[in-house]
Amino acid sequence: MLRVGINGFGRIGRAIFRINMEKKLFNVVEINDVNPSIDNMAYLLKYDSIYGRLANSIKGCGDGICVDDNAPIRIYHEEAIDGVKWEKHDIDVVIDASGINANLQLARKLKARGIKNCVVTHSPDDVDITIILGVNEDKLDSKKNFLISSSICDANAFSPVMNVLHREFGIEHGFLTTLHPWLGFQNLLDGPSRSFAYPGTIHKYFALGRASTEALIPKTTSCITASSKVLDFLDDKFQSLSYRVPTPIVSSADISVKLTKTVTKESIIQLFEEEAAKQTFKIFRNNLEPLISKDFTGSAYSTILDHRWTDVNKFNYVKLILWYDNEWGYSSRVVDLVAFLEGLYKNNE
Repeated sequence: MLRVGINGFGRIGRAIFRINMEKKLFNVVEINDVNPSIDNMAYLLKYDSIYGRLANSIKGCGDGICVDDNAPIRIYHEEAIDGVKWEKHDIDVVIDASGINANLQLARKLKARGIKNCVVTHSPDDVDITIILGVNEDKLDSKKNFLISSSICDANAFSPVMNVLHREFGIEHGFLTTLHPWLGFQNLLDGPSRSFAYPGTIHKYFALGRASTEALIPKTTSCITASSKVLDFLDDKFQSLSYRVPTPIVSSADISVKLTKTVTKESIIQLFEEEAAKQTFKIFRNNLEPLISKDFTGSAYSTILDHRWTDVNKFNYVKLILWYDNEWGYSSRVVDLVAFLEGLYKNNE
């Protein structure tokens, strides 16, 4: 199996680990995180307030974490990604789930140390390629593209839907509003709007420092910018905004899009049912049940189209409501992307 290292063991890093425990697509043999306590890292992996308790035996053992009777997973506590001895453990792929922008340039140093690829779990500009499964995985060259972005949760939900609509009907323009749960860097009480990507700096939009559990916080969203990296036709065609909402998990997207060809509600639903039936990865799920956000917790799909709200007006505007588990659905695609890389390695042999 592919040997994988995870840099950053927060919400996304642990979700990736848990998902791979189920799928067993690769071996995680090394983890780096600034948390100085291995026992605490093991505790946070086993007990999760959203996804529940793992039945496995998970504990700190020396300088690693032991899961059941498997070999210990070596733990490091380096601040920077290039400070870790990845090559000592014959790592093939490093997943940078730290979210720290400074790790990007440092990650490039890993290529000379024998690492085949580094997958970055956000959407920076300074990468070799951005890949969103279900949209452009056919463009990935594992030899040419060392530093690979798996984009962001919102783009993983939004862009596959836009890709299908544009291919079949053509997109003229549209509007997007996302509702995103609170994140770990937000405050319980009003305080500084600390940046996560740039530690030690203050985000210029001070409203992000307000109490996250008590209000809807309007903000900009990078979804369109991130999606445009894989779908260039989206440039200048969409206006967007976002709300941080006082819930712990599951995002939603409210989309109004004007199509070039005349469509009906029924044709839209049929199209995505056909897409779901032939998909390789768990990209699309179609829903007609009377569900709420909590019901999609733990969904491995990139996006759930809630067709209770799918509609078309006389001006050929289509209304779509999407749901997506912003941690589990997104992390599932990161796991799939790493497994996809292994297939490319075998084809190159």
